[in-house]
Amino acid sequence: MKIIYSPEFNSTSYINLQQRQGQLLGLKVCGSTELLSELELRAGIAVQELSEPERLVAHRDAIKESIKKTIFANSFAMDEIGVTRQLLNWRDNLLMAGWNPQEHRFTKKLENLAALEEETTPRSQADRWKKVHEYVKNHRLFSENDKIEVHASSELLPLVIRNTLDDLNNQGFVEYVQPTTTNSAYNLKVYKFKTRTIAYQWYLSQPDAIKDIDVTVSNDNCMLNDMAISFNKPVVNSKSSDSNPQILQLFKLGLSLFARPLNVYNLLSYLQVPGHPAKGVAFQLAKVLADEGGVNEKWDEVIQNHDFTNDKDEDEREECLSFISMVKEEFQSDHIPVEAIKSYANDLAHWCDKQIFSKHVSDERKAQLIVLSSFCRSLVQTLKDKKTVTSEELMVTIDGIYQPQSFTHFKAEKDSPDFISSVTQLADSVDNVCWLGCVGSSLSTYPYDFLNNEEIEKLNEQGVSIPSKTEFYSHYRQLQLNALQNIRQNLILVCWEYDGNELQEEHPLLTEFKSRYTDEQWARIVVQNEKPHLEEKKGEVVKLDILPNYQLDGTQLRALKRETESYSSISTLIQHPFDYTADYLLKLREPSVGQLDDLDTTKGNVAHLFIENLVKEFGTEMPNKYKELTDEEKNSRINIAISQKGAILLLPEYKMEQQQFVDKLKESALILVDIITQLGLQPVECEVKMNVQFEDIGSFEAKPDMVLQETNNPSHYVIFDFKWSESSSFEKKLKEKRAMQLEFYSQAATIHYQKQDKNAKIVGTAYYLFPLCKLFTTVFPESEHVVNVEVDYDAENRKLFEEIKNSYIYRRNELNNGKVEDSELCAIAELPYNKGTKGKLPLYPLEGQYKRENDKKCPYVKTDKPAFAKKVPNWGDSKADDREIKTTHSILKGRLL
Repeated sequence: MKIIYSPEFNSTSYINLQQRQGQLLGLKVCGSTELLSELELRAGIAVQELSEPERLVAHRDAIKESIKKTIFANSFAMDEIGVTRQLLNWRDNLLMAGWNPQEHRFTKKLENLAALEEETTPRSQADRWKKVHEYVKNHRLFSENDKIEVHASSELLPLVIRNTLDDLNNQGFVEYVQPTTTNSAYNLKVYKFKTRTIAYQWYLSQPDAIKDIDVTVSNDNCMLNDMAISFNKPVVNSKSSDSNPQILQLFKLGLSLFARPLNVYNLLSYLQVPGHPAKGVAFQLAKVLADEGGVNEKWDEVIQNHDFTNDKDEDEREECLSFISMVKEEFQSDHIPVEAIKSYANDLAHWCDKQIFSKHVSDERKAQLIVLSSFCRSLVQTLKDKKTVTSEELMVTIDGIYQPQSFTHFKAEKDSPDFISSVTQLADSVDNVCWLGCVGSSLSTYPYDFLNNEEIEKLNEQGVSIPSKTEFYSHYRQLQLNALQNIRQNLILVCWEYDGNELQEEHPLLTEFKSRYTDEQWARIVVQNEKPHLEEKKGEVVKLDILPNYQLDGTQLRALKRETESYSSISTLIQHPFDYTADYLLKLREPSVGQLDDLDTTKGNVAHLFIENLVKEFGTEMPNKYKELTDEEKNSRINIAISQKGAILLLPEYKMEQQQFVDKLKESALILVDIITQLGLQPVECEVKMNVQFEDIGSFEAKPDMVLQETNNPSHYVIFDFKWSESSSFEKKLKEKRAMQLEFYSQAATIHYQKQDKNAKIVGTAYYLFPLCKLFTTVFPESEHVVNVEVDYDAENRKLFEEIKNSYIYRRNELNNGKVEDSELCAIAELPYNKGTKGKLPLYPLEGQYKRENDKKCPYVKTDKPAFAKKVPNWGDSKADDREIKTTHSILKGRLL
């Protein structure tokens, strides 16, 4: 057998089959790991190697006591796993360089490392090489026809490997092969592109320049393969290097849920990991969390009502719930029971094992599951001697064990070109090479940074072979240059200026090549921004304009009608029929789980729930009872509301925000109860569900935030709508008598309460803005915290509810005829909705755009918070082309983004 070895080779190194006449029998290409395995096999040395996390934990256990007497003690106490990993790296690198712990301990650092070495069990690659070396000294591993061909200089190899090869060389089985020439014999061409994407497009379009390429060098083929699929090209071997596949996130995210306060972002991400072990209930709970903003009774309802029966009619409730049970546990941040953590880790490891042996799981996923299982078992081993841990200790331990991994992303398909990840993997001579991605620095990290120059010098004097940083990088450069001597005809270097938004450095070899030529010669070598050789299709370009409406099948739209309308749906129908059709009727934008509400919305939800809980607790006596609560009792009730509706406020980064919010909410609630008392009112209910029938509209559901009664006349009701906002838009709506939400609530409440009391009537409505601590109304008298809004003269006689019904009928008739209006940002006066309606029934007015009130408003844009407000130079410019302004709807509404 012939073994071709280089420290840079691996299983994907390039072998020239044509040169070897198609014969691979009796030939093996090895890197250091593969050569070690081959020598162990021949020597009959059995090795049971631990995974990296398991070896890490085993090493930590071994040095746990002895490290207390070393200079590493304080660091180890703060981060046991992280420090252990660093010490292991130091140890392994020193042993590969020939370090002897019994002899080379002349500094405190080396003395302490040597002391720790006495406690460990040899399990590293360096230990294995030493064992093989001892065997080779006294035994022959090869027959007379065997040969190891080394494609690297002896001084480039770690000392332990060098010594082993020297002994084999003495037996006549090793040959060092040096490049036959020292000058480049190939033709060089450099293709420069603006971005990596364009460079990949050019490569995949198979231009003439690369048609005769024998092998391509590329160290990151994941993006290339994604693009190859779209080009209908075969994919090549690719690995996701240092990747964090979602399945591995079950370890970090799941265990982080034991820490307190609960990280709601981690919880939402955890529940959305594809193939979650809690199965279907995880996705349902993620929807609840996104909708509710916290964990409340709806969380329990979903779990209670979910069907946990699998395809085999087995009940998996207990198994699934074991992966989410920690969420509802009331752990203390400084006293988390280790048994609960270990139980989760063991359950997750057991789930991984079952998946690994399943026929329905891909090999790529199984590789990830093996790593995940290793993480879990390492954690259990790490925590075996503890009863409790703090949140900080738990997170440090998790981060110490968890490490990004490299996994197969794609396997090469039939007819795919030959690819290697580094030019140093050219094991044979080759005619034509394309280096796709000759950018940045491909150098490894210098492994001896923990030693100072004096220590390196003294170790070298004592026979330990440690290269200086200069020598280390010079050696690697020499490996690259040696490999380039294998190229006989053409070398094409493809580089780019930007990878995404990141500016790329020039590769050192490219800089070296450039120095060999004059400017004029280099200009002939470099090709700038060549276009991809794509098939060109010619045709007329159709300009997309904003359409006033879309014509659809009226018969189908007529059949689509909501069972129950709401304020938000009717408002959307009137203002934006396209969005109503897409969202409410066709359900094209059914919310996918993923996003929690923004901070302002979250604060509003918490404030609503806080007031609602107070009314539930104290009833009509709420105003007086609230004033009697201590500050601690108020905080406790607010914290409950936060955990149920605003869990993002519990995150450490929002600590200041939370405190300010709590203080403002307590102040605002106190002013609210004072207003209630001052106006002679008493609260009746909050979030009252009112299902009523409106003429011309049909079934309607309203949920007023607070319904109150006059203390002296229980038949007189008042409605408050709460807002966490400082916007002036609510005052403006009252002034112009177009507060649609309050009008709906008033009409619905009248029908609702007259079922109980025929004399019931709504005598007032108002907006209460929590941050401003003010009530805005057109009914109640002015006071310090009550703003009496005077209705405009020309709006006094408006019949608001009649306008709303007329508009609803108008829009429904449009839909019944298959017409769906869009027309956002068009002139309101020119729209069919307004044009030619003189003498007809009055309609509810359309809302104008931010700073462009004569143009119809774009949906999802608040008047006080315009979209892209920080960087929109043309947003307020009436001369701007409407097509240049982005829409936030997921469907392209008649124009390109």
